[in-house]
Amino acid sequence: MSMSGIRDAVKTALETISGLRVYDTVPDVVELPCAWVLPRSGNYHATFSSRVMNHQLEVTLLVRRGAVIAEAQDDIDAYIDPTGAGSLLAALNAITLGAHGSSLLVRGYRDYGGLAFGGETYLGCKLDLEVLVG
Repeated sequence: MSMSGIRDAVKTALETISGLRVYDTVPDVVELPCAWVLPRSGNYHATFSSRVMNHQLEVTLLVRRGAVIAEAQDDIDAYIDPTGAGSLLAALNAITLGAHGSSLLVRGYRDYGGLAFGGETYLGCKLDLEVLVG
């Protein structure tokens, strides 16, 4: 039931997407296209017979920067498409959490467009995930 195990499982699932560099922690330097997973918040719920937790995580996707914004948007669109070889959703829906959680739900994407990282602005978006443990 560890956060590092959840991050590792998300990373492993996203690594099935050809050409996408995936990090299980925020990287110091990025190689594009890339994604990383970051815990955002969590809730603890204790009941009489079990412990239940919900973790909210964020996957940041960066594709490129530069003059050809339309091409970068096409790249993002392929990653947020619900199906296809490059679909983040399809890769995450096939995730195996093992002892680290009972289910993963992709809530959606947001912040589509310019994202700042390391003093540079890239094009990308963020996906919101929820993991249920217990």
